[in-house]
Formats: sequence, structure tokens, C-alpha cells
Amino acid sequence: MHEFFKPLRAYLTLFLITLLFRLATALPLEQAGYMDAAYTIHVAENLARGHGLVEYVLWNYLDNPAGLPHPSNLYWMPLPSLLIAPFFALFGVSYRAAQIPSIILSSFLPLFAFYLARRILGRDDYAWAAGLFTAFSGFYTIYWISPDNFTPFALTASICLYLIARGVETKSARYFFVAGVLAALAHLSRADGLFLLAIPPIALFVNKPTRSLKYCLLFTVYCLLGYLLFMSPWFLRNYLTVGTPYPSAGTKTLWLTNYDELFRYADDLTWQRYLAWGIGNIIGSKLFALGQNLLIVTFGALQVFLVPFAIIGVWQLRRRVEILPFLVYATLLLLAMSFVFTFPSTRGSMLHSSSALLPFLAAAVPIGVDSVIQWIARRRRTWRAAQASLVFRAGFIMLAIFLSVFLYAQGVFPLNNSSNKIALWNQRDIEFVSVAKWLDQNARADDMVMTVDPPSFYNVSHRRAIAVPTDSVDAIFLAAQRYGARYLILQLDHPAPLNDLYHERVNIPRLVRVAEMHDGLGQPVTLFEIVP
Repeated sequence: MHEFFKPLRAYLTLFLITLLFRLATALPLEQAGYMDAAYTIHVAENLARGHGLVEYVLWNYLDNPAGLPHPSNLYWMPLPSLLIAPFFALFGVSYRAAQIPSIILSSFLPLFAFYLARRILGRDDYAWAAGLFTAFSGFYTIYWISPDNFTPFALTASICLYLIARGVETKSARYFFVAGVLAALAHLSRADGLFLLAIPPIALFVNKPTRSLKYCLLFTVYCLLGYLLFMSPWFLRNYLTVGTPYPSAGTKTLWLTNYDELFRYADDLTWQRYLAWGIGNIIGSKLFALGQNLLIVTFGALQVFLVPFAIIGVWQLRRRVEILPFLVYATLLLLAMSFVFTFPSTRGSMLHSSSALLPFLAAAVPIGVDSVIQWIARRRRTWRAAQASLVFRAGFIMLAIFLSVFLYAQGVFPLNNSSNKIALWNQRDIEFVSVAKWLDQNARADDMVMTVDPPSFYNVSHRRAIAVPTDSVDAIFLAAQRYGARYLILQLDHPAPLNDLYHERVNIPRLVRVAEMHDGLGQPVTLFEIVP
């Protein structure tokens, strides 16, 4: 009986430690801070108010939208908003209510890392190290408690990978079925959750005892059944809304030649145009993305100093069936992000998706640390390997805690903000507050605004907004005319065609300056009226 309650107490203690840290980091935040989270809040508010899955903003033009309101989540997926909407309905629309699902769910992720390490390595001290490395995960600290898809994707995708491993190990259909359900939830969190469906047949084939056509087909079908059980309602919604179960607007990102083209108004993202860019540019961009994505995992999931220990640990555990789906997913993810979704990957997609790798990497770190200690101890007889391992593991946990707090504080508090190129978290939309106030006093209630961050502006002002096209000044006027935008917000983050206008080197006819503000860094922000 004692052995039954021992891990239960450990899970409860780890959960409370993580929950307290999540609350401590959540409370200072007052707003979304970036467009993905702002969009999630925007859709959740519409759901809570009974408007359904619609958006009153256009943040891209990939699907040639007819106007506003527009069906939501044709690019970003709906689960984060679906999780938040009930809390909006209960407590009212606020950023604090939007954080609740992420705070709670992210507190469970270290528990999974604890369980995984304990199952694979059979030691509570290793399990504690894995759980704490996941709880205090450096760069991810501020994102675990943000209303975005980091938390739901990391939790559902990582557990999905583990259940696939259990299915491969036990040859049990029920594990694959539940893994399919979790793959659907991961897909409803992020579009690249679809990659998880490729893991079962590859893992079954790579594993010798299940390397047969019978097992590959049978268990993959069970996984697909679980997946379709939860995804079918979403596919049906898409079909009834836009005429296809799987909107293809997001696949146009395959043909980007730079990230800013994601916000083009002209619908010319074609493979012919992409090939005309030149094979040298194409290969160079993908190799650059590969390097960047490796750095993202290094700085994101492993905080740099854990990288060698994670690599050593994964290598030592490579024959464990629990690690097999993780290795397959990590490989597919890196290749797909670098060579297929090249430009979005380096601007956030890889950071989001690699969150699912964290529990497995954290579970591998303790055995990697001990392997290094034992290697040194064999060459230095004065070392006591067991004591050194304990000291170094504890030291690395303390370092992880320090880095997590430091990276978080650097982005939220005015420690030394003089050289920052990004405003502190709570000051990032301060210019939108000033613009909204001016518009309330000087514009009509239905006047639409053009800005680089429509969801964030809408959440501040509740005015309909569309994205500033990045392809040309002419495109700006065409989009404004088509969708009825009357005002343009020009700030430090602006499309290249407006660079001279921002720095007041030129005047553009039909853009009339009507107000001047400043952003959180003190940089000028100009509001223009777009003259018909």
C-alpha cells in the first residue's frame, strides 16, 4: 500500500509546485502579447457571446476572403479557443479568464514527464529531475500560461506518442485507438498535429516484432478510427462553411520566398512562381531553416546547457520502445518544418510543435548526466560518482529554475529595457489603446482599421480590422477598397513598401496623417486616413 501512495504523493507535490509557479508567472501578464494568442482570445469571445466560430478580423488573405465576418480557424486551429470559451461564459471576457485552461493543463505536463522517466528508468530521483526540467522549461515559461496552443498541443501530442509506443510494445489495439483520439486533439490544437498519424505505421515497421503488413495495417486503422471520431465534426463544419473538409489556404505557405509574403494581398503564391525564385535560393533557404530549427530546439526545449545530456540520454535509450515514436516524430518534425514549411517554421511553428518533445528530452537528461559523471569518475578516482550525480542533477535543476525566471522577467519587468527591441509584454499594445481612444472620439463606430496585428487591435478596440498587405502600396489601397478599411495604423513593425512613409521620406497621396502616438518603446505610431 505504501508503494501505491508514494508516487501519488510525488505527483500531487509536483503538480502543486508547477501550479504555484504557473500562477506566479501568469498573474503579472495583462494581455495576449502576440497575435496568435490575441486571435485565440478573439474567437473564444465570439463563441462565448453566441456568435459561433467566426472572426471580425482578417490577418491574412490566403483564402481570398469575401469580407467580414469571416469563418474562423481556417489557418489556426480551434481547440485553444474552445477551451477558453466556457471560462469567458462563466467569468466574463478577460485575459485572466483566458489563461485558466493553460495554467491548469500545463501543470499536468511535468507529471507526464515524471511518469515517463519513472517507467523508462525505474528511479524516482530521475523522475523528479525530468518533472522539474519540464516544469521549469526556460523559454517556454511565458508561453505555458498564454492562451495559445503551446499547452494543449504539448500535452496531447506527447501523450499520443507514448500511447503509440505502448501499442507497439503490447500489440494492443486500444492504445492505438486512444492515440488516434489524442492525435485528433493535437490536430485541433495545431494543424501539424496531422503528422502524428504517420507515426504508427513507421514505428510498427521499425520495431522488429511488429514488422508485418498485418500489424501495420490493423493498428494504423485503429488509430485512424480514434482520430476520425473526434475530427469528423470539425471536417463537417469546414465542409458546410467553406465547401471543403480541409481548407487549403495554409498549404500556400509552401510557396513562400520570405515570411512577409504570408500577408500578401495578391493571390500569387504558386509553385511556378516559387520555382522561378531559383534552385539556389530554395536550397539555401531550407538549409538555413534547418540550422535555425535546431537552434530553436536547443534554446527552447533544452535551454542550451541540457543539450549534451539529452543527446547522450536519448542515445542510451534509443532501443527502448517508449522512445521510438518520439524519435520518429522528432525526425519528421525537423524535416517537415525545415524543408516543407520553411519560413513559418523559423517564425514560431517549430517552437510551438517541438513543445511535444519536451517530456521525452527531459526524461533522457538525468541518465545523460549520470553517464557523463560515470565517464569522468572512471578517469578520476577521487570522484564519488553517486554523490557527484546528485550534486550535478540538483545544480542543473537550480540552473533551469534560474533561467526560467530570468527569461520570463526579462520580457515582463523593466530590468534593463534601454536596449530592448521588443516592448515589455504588458506594453506591446499600448499604441492600440491610444488609437482606439482617438477613433472613438473622431470616427464612426463602424469604421474599419488596417494594421499589422488585427486580432490584438480588435481585442483592444472591438473595431473590425484587416491586415496591412506586404506586397505593395497599390495592394494596400485595393484591400482597403474591397473590405472598406478607412484608417491605416503605421508603426515600427510595418511592411517594406511603407518604409519610406514611416520614416517621413515621402508622402503618399490618399494617405492623410490624422494622429500621432507612440508605442511601448517610444517609437512613433501614425494613424492615416485612407482617402477613397
